[in-house]
Amino acid sequence: MIIDPIDLNLIRQLEIQGTVPIHEFVNKFHIARKEVLLRIKNFEDAGLISSYGFKLFLPGIYGGKWYWGCIAGEATAKFKVGDSIPYLEELVENMSFPPGVCPNLSLLFYAKNLREIRMLSIKLVGMKYAEVYKIGEYNISMPRVLLTDDWQLLAELYNAEKIDYALINSITNNPKSAREIQLSRLIWTKNNRQGILSIAPNFNWYVIKNYMHIHLAVVTKLRVKELRRLLKEIGFVGNIASRFKKRYLQIEFDLWGFSDFKEIVHRLSRIDRLVVEGCSFAYQNKIYDEWVKDYIQAQI
Repeated sequence: MIIDPIDLNLIRQLEIQGTVPIHEFVNKFHIARKEVLLRIKNFEDAGLISSYGFKLFLPGIYGGKWYWGCIAGEATAKFKVGDSIPYLEELVENMSFPPGVCPNLSLLFYAKNLREIRMLSIKLVGMKYAEVYKIGEYNISMPRVLLTDDWQLLAELYNAEKIDYALINSITNNPKSAREIQLSRLIWTKNNRQGILSIAPNFNWYVIKNYMHIHLAVVTKLRVKELRRLLKEIGFVGNIASRFKKRYLQIEFDLWGFSDFKEIVHRLSRIDRLVVEGCSFAYQNKIYDEWVKDYIQAQI
């Protein structure tokens, strides 16, 4: 599949919130509403979006203090997800070269206690190395109260024969029936932050032929501020993420072809006090919602 920058913007919106503010895209890119929906259908038809999964916003359901965290790890073929991490939300798989310089697996989860997750992570079968860190923190004094009818609607949606973006868009952006209006109030979007459920795509990044999201692992004594300035000087903008194994600084880039990759590596290798040690490519994102079905059913 070949994508363009408009497609990438759509993909990022779907990643972040599961839906697309269509009117914003129409105004920003001067394209028709029909074209926005057609582009997303093309993602589905090409297999870039293989299906959709459900995420529950547990802090909003229970209230109190919660963490949204990530386990970044180096996993082997023996690793199996199972139910080892409570309230696991998403698995991100990367292809890392050489092994060990970048995480090849990230697990996103909700938890009340990060220390407990750290203890669990070192016991995971097939996980050679794992780091646990906080992405977000919530402290909600007034959780949302849901009725049995609300949970019944969510159960019906979960068990729907087919969930595609046409259905998601109808519910979130243009609800018509009383059922869709009630569902739209339960689904979290940029414009409905009281929602407790989001519907997110499962992405197969390897389907894309002309674009890749890459992490370059570098070893450097440069300060982050100085490194950002040098990146700007050589003509590339890269998000500087955390260090892996306290050694390999991760720099993220969006690349449009192999020539971009060669150019970035070449220019980085010419920076004093910086060594490129390896890289990882985004491969798949999978929503882990096996436990969500049982959770919803238990509320009915």
